[in-house]
Amino acid sequence: MDIAQDGPDSTDALLPGAGTDVFENANTITRWLMSQSEESRPRVAQEIFRKLMREASQSRQDHGNGHACVRLCSFVQQCAKSSDGALRRWAFTECLSTELFHFYLEWYEHDPHRALRLVLDVLVMSSTSNPSPESGRAVRESILETIISIVTRQSSKQLTKSGLQCLDYFLNKRVIDLNDISLKYKEVQPSVADLPSLSLWRSFAFQLFSWMELTYVCPLVGKCLVHIFRGLHKSDAAGFNFEHWREWLQGALVLNPEILEDIKNYVLAPIFKTDRNMSLGLLEIFNRSQPLTVIGHGLTDQGLSLQLATLELGKKYGLVEEPSSGSDDPRQSTTTVILQEAVLDGLLAHPSISVRSSAFSLLVSSQATTKPFSEVSFGLLKKHLAAFHSDYDAKVRNEVLGHTKNLIRRAKNVITVAQRGVSASVNRQSQQPRGNGSQLPGKKRLGPEAGLKDVVEAKDVLERHEVFLRWYMEFLKSELLPTASYQRHITALKAAHLALKVGKHAGAMDDTVDGDIAQLIYTDPTWVRLLLDLLLDPFDDVRETASTLLTLIPLKVAEVGTLSKPILSALLTDLKESCTKAGKLADRTGRADYGDGAARSQGLLCSWLNDKDLRISFLSEILKRLESKISRAERDLGHAAIENPVHADFAAISHVWQVLTKETYNDHQLGVLQQLQRQIFVCSRRIWLTVKHVLCDDSPEGHLPEELEDIEGLDTKDLLSYSFRAVHESSNLLRLMICTLRLKKASGVPFPPLDLFRDTGYLTFEQLSSLRHRGAFSTVSYTFTNCCQLTQNLRAIFPDIAESENLLREWYRGAIACIMTQASTTRRSAGIPSLIAAVLSANANSPSFDEVYDTLEGIGKKPVRMTETDGSNLPQVHALNSLREIFRSSLLSKKAERYLARTLHLAAMSLKSEVWAIRNCGLLLLRSLIDALLGTGESKASIESGWDGHSVRISYNKYPTLPGVILGLLRSANATLDNVSHSAAAEAVFPALDIIRRAGPPEDHRDELRKHIEGYLGSRIWHVREIAARTLCSFLLQEDWATEVGRLLVEANNSTNRLHGTLLTAKFVVERKADLGTDLRSDLGSVRLILAQLSQKRVVFERHAELQAAYLEILNLITSLGCHEHVQKAGIPRTRVGKGATFSALFEMRVALKSVYDTAACGDLGELRTCLLRTINADVNTASRILEAVPRAWTQSNTTGVRSGLFDLYLRACDASVAPEIRTQALLNFRTLMDGALGHGDAAELPSQEHLDQLWTELQNGDINPALSNAIVEASGTVMAAVVSRSSGSLSDIEQRIRSWGDMLGECLDVDNPFDTRYSATIALRSFFTGHRNHKWDNKYLPALSALYDSLIDDDDEIREVAASAMSGVTGTYTVAPTAADDLVAWLQDHFGGAEEFRSRTVCRMTGQPYHYSQPLLLSTAADEQIRRAMDFDDSLFATEEQNLFIDEVRETTRWRRAYQTLQHPGVDSPSFSRLGQWAETGLRYLVGLAARNEDGPLGWTSDQHVFAVCARILLCAAAVAGNGGSVVTGLLKEFVELGERGRIHGSLLEMARLPPSN
Repeated sequence: MDIAQDGPDSTDALLPGAGTDVFENANTITRWLMSQSEESRPRVAQEIFRKLMREASQSRQDHGNGHACVRLCSFVQQCAKSSDGALRRWAFTECLSTELFHFYLEWYEHDPHRALRLVLDVLVMSSTSNPSPESGRAVRESILETIISIVTRQSSKQLTKSGLQCLDYFLNKRVIDLNDISLKYKEVQPSVADLPSLSLWRSFAFQLFSWMELTYVCPLVGKCLVHIFRGLHKSDAAGFNFEHWREWLQGALVLNPEILEDIKNYVLAPIFKTDRNMSLGLLEIFNRSQPLTVIGHGLTDQGLSLQLATLELGKKYGLVEEPSSGSDDPRQSTTTVILQEAVLDGLLAHPSISVRSSAFSLLVSSQATTKPFSEVSFGLLKKHLAAFHSDYDAKVRNEVLGHTKNLIRRAKNVITVAQRGVSASVNRQSQQPRGNGSQLPGKKRLGPEAGLKDVVEAKDVLERHEVFLRWYMEFLKSELLPTASYQRHITALKAAHLALKVGKHAGAMDDTVDGDIAQLIYTDPTWVRLLLDLLLDPFDDVRETASTLLTLIPLKVAEVGTLSKPILSALLTDLKESCTKAGKLADRTGRADYGDGAARSQGLLCSWLNDKDLRISFLSEILKRLESKISRAERDLGHAAIENPVHADFAAISHVWQVLTKETYNDHQLGVLQQLQRQIFVCSRRIWLTVKHVLCDDSPEGHLPEELEDIEGLDTKDLLSYSFRAVHESSNLLRLMICTLRLKKASGVPFPPLDLFRDTGYLTFEQLSSLRHRGAFSTVSYTFTNCCQLTQNLRAIFPDIAESENLLREWYRGAIACIMTQASTTRRSAGIPSLIAAVLSANANSPSFDEVYDTLEGIGKKPVRMTETDGSNLPQVHALNSLREIFRSSLLSKKAERYLARTLHLAAMSLKSEVWAIRNCGLLLLRSLIDALLGTGESKASIESGWDGHSVRISYNKYPTLPGVILGLLRSANATLDNVSHSAAAEAVFPALDIIRRAGPPEDHRDELRKHIEGYLGSRIWHVREIAARTLCSFLLQEDWATEVGRLLVEANNSTNRLHGTLLTAKFVVERKADLGTDLRSDLGSVRLILAQLSQKRVVFERHAELQAAYLEILNLITSLGCHEHVQKAGIPRTRVGKGATFSALFEMRVALKSVYDTAACGDLGELRTCLLRTINADVNTASRILEAVPRAWTQSNTTGVRSGLFDLYLRACDASVAPEIRTQALLNFRTLMDGALGHGDAAELPSQEHLDQLWTELQNGDINPALSNAIVEASGTVMAAVVSRSSGSLSDIEQRIRSWGDMLGECLDVDNPFDTRYSATIALRSFFTGHRNHKWDNKYLPALSALYDSLIDDDDEIREVAASAMSGVTGTYTVAPTAADDLVAWLQDHFGGAEEFRSRTVCRMTGQPYHYSQPLLLSTAADEQIRRAMDFDDSLFATEEQNLFIDEVRETTRWRRAYQTLQHPGVDSPSFSRLGQWAETGLRYLVGLAARNEDGPLGWTSDQHVFAVCARILLCAAAVAGNGGSVVTGLLKEFVELGERGRIHGSLLEMARLPPSN
């Protein structure tokens, strides 16, 4: 609305005598107005209002301070209170209020100034205090209609924020109520007029929820929803209750899962803050116990997430309590909601990651960190923590660690409070006068201590939390065993670090070490042993975290006096032993992980030495050892590469140097350190000269010098690994040494000498300019980058440097010389780009960024012809690659942004070069530029799909020249498209098109860009047409796409290429709209228009098979999106005879796919069968595509008769063709259809037993490729489920069939099989266990159940997830895989405990051996033989990775031992159990002998995970046998413990061997 229709002159002319002093404020204006004649006052007031409104509008545009708005509203308010009746009536007129209302809407939407609140006050006054009730109602009705139109998206302008603010304000002021809103909603939205009251309010609430997609209006949406919920609840409108609340909230979350946090913060939180009774009612609904089957299948993850989020929020507000033994107390339920233990138990094991994590957060969160945990909560944590720690998803584990930190903090804080409570009680008792019953008045207990009412309660809480904390540390220790997975190792280490660092007191900083936890860890030899062993773990972050924990010992722990000197001395002895053994292992194997672990252990040892001279001497010893190894390498590189790797020694010096630089030294010590630094540099240079010829070869990966070929045991990987790691670690060491110069200048800091810094810079320059090994020059480039950066602050450390010295300029000149002279041996120019990037990273004035860029641009654009070069010396290649490195560098990319358009042009020009190397580098540069523009975090699917039509991918305002550059690229490529090769043409045009395709078109040059892109639709190159069509799609997303496609069809005339490009455009637009969630049926006008326009070109399409194919593809796509009836009217073009076979095949495929959709639309199974069988004989590929399309097209397959017809179709397909492709797809469809039928209990429509047997027989004939083999395995599960469901035990061979099938799946699930085979077997298990209805479990199912267990402990998380869902068909609960595995063992024990076969299988699981049905008592490998095999150490350079890293032999044996202990009791005579006792006794005797002969200790023989696994298996089995009366085994266990304690056997093994004391 134009609120200032008259110009300023006309208004001012009506206000004579009203100078600037009059309009100073509302009071002066009103006084002047009242001085006018009475009859003129309303007219003058109107002119004043216009003037003030105009000034306020101008202030809004200028983002003023709101003074004009205050003056305007105050003037109207004073007029409304005036004694002049006419003036008062004017102030309450409807038109004035309407004008103010629209002024508010426009201003508040873009600038929510607080002065605008006065406008709302005026509107409230006009509505409620209007002297004319009719005018007041009219004002209110007008405002409400506008607001409802905005909320329901009926308004032409998006004024959401201001509209919602008005709605909230008027509801708060009671200007309107819910009844007013419902009546007006019916008027504005006639479609809801006949809805019942509750349905109408649900519709309106969901209108509000839909606005939560805009984050800036979420608080206002929440306020309005709270008004509605409260109003409906208080009025009890149409039976509205808390269940409706839940249903509405959950429904909104299903539509948009992203708004969960907004619902928590802006809908639930305001209610929980202000209305306890209402909050408790809502929370009680969310806390209702749900059966686990409902939790697993009936509720969506969004519903569970909402439930957990609501309960957690209630817990933070003190409305929800944790489950406890007193949960049934009715008095508690009136003041708080008690969480249900059973529900929490199920949610903590829920397969959904988000649900499981939220449940954990709910359990540990609290209103106060000093609130005690209940015993039930601790029980749930003990039960489920292991599953959380073993989760494969790093994001989940990080969330768990966040919750764990809260858990530890709360437990520690409670312990502190309880200790204070106990101490205070003791003090009060000691202060009580003797012989007098009266008690001295004490200080009033405030804060957390007040929560513990008496000493008994305080002691109970203290004991409960201390016991849990001790259990938790034991749990973490068990997670660090050598057999545990990486996930468990890293999570436990990080959790242990949290336990050490989290403070004991509420509000304490986490910057000190908890002495109690430190005492618990570092006085336990097993803890220390585990941490020392993990220093050689294969994973770097495990080694680093273990090292960090051990680093906390020497200083911080000693400072708080936690450990005694003897303990520290013993720790130091263990560490020295560990260093020695680690060094030997590193030298023996040459492995990187062993080398790094040995280096870390030596750095750790240095940090434990408490004397500076000792540390310097320690460094000197390592350096001498290194010099000796280098000397041997200089004499005989080949043998040194095998026997004396140096990378561990260089790395050790690096770790030691980091320890040394934390201290300051006297002059003598500094002199020694400087000499050692020079020796370090000499060693680095010597090893470089020794291995240079290996790493600088043009093909270093396969290079073995002639003189080394005859050395036994040496191959290229040994030599390359030695050379690379030597340079890698030596360069890292040099970098750490020179980076000491970054420290603040102070007396005693061990800075390297200036000449040493210069030499380091020149050495790394030489290395970068000549290296060809990518890993090596990436490391050296980091060192050289630090050298360049340090040149800028050298004078702060060395003030005597000559003014003329400019190392950076010298290195820059050297880099340019390399560009101009060095041969182009690789397309990425080896280390030259890193030289340039390093120089620029110094951010120096000379050479400046502009100077370097201009130089590189000049070199890169210099033309070169093929006749002028042989391709071996191309400075352009190095220049382009250097520019690419600049844009890829995180240090330089920001500064390079202003050169992006220039570089884009240079790269595009390079694509036109005659020289392939330059074109290739130009293409690589373009890709990097596009990454710089659009980022690299997108998924592949997102990149391929393109722009979504509304997101801002590139700020074209930030790159104002970019649209012009893109246009120039399209122009130049268009001009040369027909003059260059097809590949060169594609390379020239793709980057420009790709930018627009992924980021959307810029406004500048939009029309001309579009014109050029449309021109590329007619390109002779198919791929150019395709990318142009995809790019044009980004223009059409926000336009009338059907009309535009019609225009393109007309402009194409009869050009085949142009028509094909236009058809591709139409297809991509429809696909993209579907991807973005647009329902094509809501745009039927466009569908009918595009079909009509395409139909008009049918005659032209019929001349070219590829046009026919593209046309049919569009028809099929539109059909698949639910518009078949409109497509039917378009018809199918006739097949043109005489085209080439390729085009005919493409066309025939499209025709066949259309037949699938047509037959699905009319339900003609007979025609579908005829089409498929006819096609099978003619074209296998087309028939396979038909089978792929059938499930998508025949979505009504669940209807009566259709399913049986499709079964017959798939069976006939397998019978009619032996082609693996046909049978594979038919079987996959068959399996899916069978699963659906069995899931719905529709066994009547399943194929007969005869047909199923015939199918199985036919599949054995013909070729079977891996895909068909896996499809057969997949389908076997649903076939067996059908067989079992029908048999009811009547078939004589049913037991053998089920056993054979289970054994087959067990073989498929072998760890050595590929993923696809194992996954197919797991799918078969899921089909079987969730599909068959016969629940009479007997022994014939044991092979299949055993295979199910194998899938639950598979290495791949996808397989475990499918297995867990299969498990739900057995136990009725759907849980995460680790919990499912525990549950399955317990279930098997309950159902098969009396069967000897199950006992035999239990023994095989405990001993880690396969089960043989024909020989159930056979244990194929004796225990002592298992130990001997495990002790056969693999010292190869690259260790063979285990196929299953998830499985933990200790956990497996423990899990099955529980079943054994339950089954083995007096009176049970089991041959299998007797065989277990013999096996354990044999193994235990061998272990006793080993313990007597071999000392262990850190990194000893039991540290190897394979040896540890076998030892643990033997000991756990032996302890189980001994617990059931095995006297011989009991004696051997005691002997092993005695020998183990003397021989320093792993403490975890000794703990397994110790028997519980007998009663």
